[in-house]
Amino acid sequence: MKLKCFLQLIILFLLSFACSNICRAESIQVQEAQNWAESKGQEILGILTAEADEDKFIKLDEIIDNDVDLDYAARYVVGKYWRLMTDEQKKTYLPLFRRYTKGLYKSYSVDLKKGDVDFSVDKALPTKVGADVFCTVKINAVEQKVDDDSKGGVKAIFSLAKVDGRIKVRDLKIEESSLLRAYRERFYKMIHEDNEDEIDWFLESLEEIVQDNE
Repeated sequence: MKLKCFLQLIILFLLSFACSNICRAESIQVQEAQNWAESKGQEILGILTAEADEDKFIKLDEIIDNDVDLDYAARYVVGKYWRLMTDEQKKTYLPLFRRYTKGLYKSYSVDLKKGDVDFSVDKALPTKVGADVFCTVKINAVEQKVDDDSKGGVKAIFSLAKVDGRIKVRDLKIEESSLLRAYRERFYKMIHEDNEDEIDWFLESLEEIVQDNE
């Protein structure tokens, strides 16, 4: 696996990327945001470094269900095409996207031991909807070939918002690149270029991808 893909996979779970509905966001204190990020990061590191893969998958699925606003993320990545979907297509797409998200990490073999990954919360700054938390993720595994640009670790910024009393991530940037926007580009290509704007064809293609990942 290429180092860049490996780092993205680790950061995906360390930061539990998601999107929250801004109009429902509640205020969040900077220290609260830092504490949440540190606690959640260490929790996921503990899962990733567990010995049994079956236990990893069960616990990571629970984090995706509990800490990721998948319905909003699903609407975001299809953008304008969400309005073009029929109610029936939406009912098919939403659970399919949930399976797609869960299947992403299962398509890789994540073999990590304690000490292979360092995760640190550098600082947090207040925003209008919550707080931006700046983190560093560093891979220490001996077998990974790290280039000079990655030796200091990968910088990540994620925006936290509190929705219905629960802290969630609103947006995520890895080295200035938003993962959520990257997924929107991928889904737009699938719908427009690969399936000629035909939603039913897109859903069939997505189902095939999901089944392959599972």
